[in-house]
Amino acid sequence: MKKMNRRNFIKGSGLVTIAGMGGLQLGFAKNLTKGSQSGSDLLVYVFLNGGMDGLHMVPPKSGANYTEYRDVLRPTLHVPNNVSLTLNGFPGFGMHPAAAELAQLFNDNKMCIVHATGLIEANRSHFEATRYLELGVAGASGASSGWLTRYFESSIYTPQNALIPSLVPNYSTTDAVLADAATLVMADPGSFGLNAGHWSWQAEMQNTLTEINTQATTPERFSAQQTLNASAIIQSIDWNNYTPGNGAVYPTSFIGDQLKAVAQLYKANVDLEVAYVPTGGWDTHNNQENVFNDLATDLSQALYAFYQDLAATHNGQFTVVVQSEFGRRAYQNSDNSTDHGYGNPMFIISDNVVPGFHGTFPGLGQNQLFEGDDVDVTVDYRDIVSEVILKRMGNPFLGHIFPGYNDYTELGVITGYNTQPNYDFDSIFRSGFEAG
Repeated sequence: MKKMNRRNFIKGSGLVTIAGMGGLQLGFAKNLTKGSQSGSDLLVYVFLNGGMDGLHMVPPKSGANYTEYRDVLRPTLHVPNNVSLTLNGFPGFGMHPAAAELAQLFNDNKMCIVHATGLIEANRSHFEATRYLELGVAGASGASSGWLTRYFESSIYTPQNALIPSLVPNYSTTDAVLADAATLVMADPGSFGLNAGHWSWQAEMQNTLTEINTQATTPERFSAQQTLNASAIIQSIDWNNYTPGNGAVYPTSFIGDQLKAVAQLYKANVDLEVAYVPTGGWDTHNNQENVFNDLATDLSQALYAFYQDLAATHNGQFTVVVQSEFGRRAYQNSDNSTDHGYGNPMFIISDNVVPGFHGTFPGLGQNQLFEGDDVDVTVDYRDIVSEVILKRMGNPFLGHIFPGYNDYTELGVITGYNTQPNYDFDSIFRSGFEAG
C-alpha cells in the first residue's frame, strides 16, 4: 500500500481561507491523535509587544537588590519601596502602583510570578526575539509553522469538529499560529462578516460556501460547513450588550476589548481552546513614567476583569500566561527611561497556580547583571509554557511544539494532569506515514 506523505496529510486539512472584517481565517486541522472531547483548559496567552520593563512592573522592595536599584541603576526612575504595592509573604519585591489589580490577584493566590525568564540566547531585536518566541524556537530557524500550530497538530483533546479552536483578537495575525488555517483572526467582532472586498461579494461568498457544503465530498464539505457555522455564530452574538460575570468591568482600551471578546466567544461554546492576545506599546525608550502607567493600568484592569468574568462560570477551567519578548536595561537611560534588555518576569493567572514567586532572581549587582547591563535569564520561558501545556492542556509532545527542546524542567508553577513530556511526536507517523 502506498504511504501517505505526512506533510501533505496535515497541509491538506486546511482547505478554506476567507478574509473577514479585521482578518478572518477559518479552516480545519485534523490530526491522527485527536480525541472526541476536550480535556483541557482555555489557554489565554497575552503577549506584551515592545519589551515590558519588568523592573518597573515588579520592582525590588528591600535588601541589596533594592539598594542597587534605587542608588545605582535607576536613581530617578525607580519605584520607591513605600510606593510599590505589597505582595503578601514576599517582602523582596512589590508591584507597580498602577497595577493594583495584578497585586490583588497575586495576594488572592490567583497569580504567580516567575523571575528572570526569557530566550536562552539574548536577543535585543524586537523583530527577531518576537519571531523566535512565536515560532517556538531558540534562535535562527527555518521553522514554517508557529508553536501554537504545532500544539494543535499534536493535541490529544481538541475535538475533530472543533468550530473555532483558536483566536487572535487583533487586526493582524501572529507567527505563533503560522500555517494554521483554523485560527480566527478578528479584531472587531461587532463588525464581523463574510464581507471582505466589495459589499456585493458577500452574497456570492455565502452561496459559494453553501454550494461547496452541498456538493463537495469530505473534507472540503466539512470545512465549508465549519466556516458557515462559525460565521453564523459570530454574527449571532450580541457583542455590544454583554454582561460580564461577577460584575467585572473591562477598561475601555484595546486590551480590555480583546479580553472581553475572548470571554464572549469562549462562553458561546465554540470549542475555543487557545486565544493568543498580542498587545503593544511597551517600548519605553522615552516618557516611560507616563506611557508605562497608562499601559500597566489598562493591562491590570483588563486581566482582573477577565479573571472575575470567567471565574463566575468557568472556575478552574482557564489559564492566562503573560509574557514580553524581553525586559528592559537595568540602567535608566538619558531620557529617564529604559532601553532593550534581557531577563523579565512572566505572570500566570489561574485558580490552579501555585502561589508566590518561582525561579531564581539573579541579582542586580554589577557582577550579577548579564553583560553588566541587564537582568540575566535563569529560567527558559519554554519551561513555563511547557508546564502549562502538560498540566492544564494535557499535551505531552513538547519536542514537536518546541523544536530542539528536550530538557523540560518543572518549576511547579501550576497544578494539573500528571502528564510526562514526550519529545518524539514524529514516531506516531512511522507506521504507514512517511516522515518527509
